[in-house]
This record gives sequence, structure tokens and C-alpha cells, in this order.
Amino acid sequence: MLIYNYHTHTARCGHASGSDEEYVQAAIKAGYKILGFSDHAPFSRYYRPGNHMHWEELDGYLESILSLKEKYKDQIEILVGLESEHYDFATEERRQLKERIDYMLLGQHYTDPYTSDGISFFKEVSDDKIMEYADTVCKALDTGIYTYLCHPDVFLNHQNVFTEACGKAAHMIGKKCEETKTPVEINIRGIGKGLKPFDYGEDYWYPNKKFWTILSQYDIRATVGIDAHDPKDLLKLDDIDRAMGHLKDLNIKIIEEPFI
Repeated sequence: MLIYNYHTHTARCGHASGSDEEYVQAAIKAGYKILGFSDHAPFSRYYRPGNHMHWEELDGYLESILSLKEKYKDQIEILVGLESEHYDFATEERRQLKERIDYMLLGQHYTDPYTSDGISFFKEVSDDKIMEYADTVCKALDTGIYTYLCHPDVFLNHQNVFTEACGKAAHMIGKKCEETKTPVEINIRGIGKGLKPFDYGEDYWYPNKKFWTILSQYDIRATVGIDAHDPKDLLKLDDIDRAMGHLKDLNIKIIEEPFI
């Protein structure tokens, strides 16, 4: 049983449901000792509706989570964090924002904040975009801002072929996580979607076994992230066991104790 989860969203991001307190109550019911909130971080210079909270919601988010931290302090430890995209123009803003919270996760879903074509990993993308994703992740990890890397294989979300570029991206990310000693998250949200066809057979949307087989060649540590977008997600303990089994099969070191 994993006793912590650092990857929890709120309704502020525009694609999650449930109240902040309902997530806390679900975590207590499931037996977690630590619950970290990490909703999609806002940016002061732009806003992508339905993908992250608005900058003006930030203070209310922090106040809400800190209030729940106090209310439930005798039942569970609550941390307040954020999951953020990384863009060069916002590097200093990310540094300053991290000073206000317990931790910041890197969750790169886009490679460009301002355009809408070919940059979202919620649809099939080109090999060039996959390499751009890997390059962006590596640059982000070099900043030292991010506590761990969320769903590193999210770029495979809507791919059906594991191309040479997919393999190169996996090697780049594995090497950089080893160099920077950044933990990597195996994300169970993709497990909940079931299996889908790849050119080499059926596999989860993510975690992708070919991707993680490449990561296993590097000296990395992995954590499991629920990526909760509904309080009920915190109760999916069987999916956590599947994810941990995935890592153990590949002899990847699992961080089983809280590390934030």
C-alpha cells in the first residue's frame, strides 16, 4: 500500500471535479498518510481555459489547501504544490512561485503555450514534436525547480507506433533524470483507460512498457502518481498495485516512503 500521493488536482483546472475537502476525505478513507495537492499551475502572462487555473485563482487555492491542512492535521498530512508546464519565459516566475508552496511537479503537456496546432499530447503528434517534448523536459529538469517529473511518457497518449524518435526521447529523459537525480512518476491515469493497440502489441496508454524498459537502463528512482481528477480516483488502489508491479518487473527502484 502506497501511503502518499503528491499528484492531486482540483476543479480550478477546468477538467477535474469535486471539492478540495472531498479529495481529503477520500484520501483518509483510502488510508493515505500524506496527500499532496498539485493542481495545474497558472501563468501570469497567459491563460489556457480548461487546462490550468487562472492566475487570479492562485491565492484562493493556497488558502483552501492550507485551511484543510489545519482542519485535518490529526488525520492526514496535507501538502500544497502545483503541477506546471515549463516555458523559458516563465522560468523565474516558476522559481518565485515554488517559494510559496511545498513542491512543484513538471507535467509537460504542451511545447508551446501560444499555438494550438501540433503541440498537445492529447492527440497524435509528429516525431519532431516528440523530440521537442524531450528537449523541453530536459531543459526544465536542468533548472532544479521541479521536485519530480510527471507522466514522462504522456507523449505516447495518442500514438500507435513506437517510432525511433520515441526511443530517443525515452533515452534523453532517462539520462537527464539520472544526471539531475530527479524522480520519475509512473502515472496510473493511463492504466484506468485500459489497453490500446501499438505496433508491437497491446499496451497501456501510459505507462508504456517500451518507454519504461528504456528508462530502466538508467539509475533512476520512480514514484507512483494517482493524477486524481476526481475524489474517487484516490480509491483506485488496484491500479496502484499494477503500476508498482510494472516497476518491479523492470527492476526500477520504487520510492515507497514519503520523500517531500
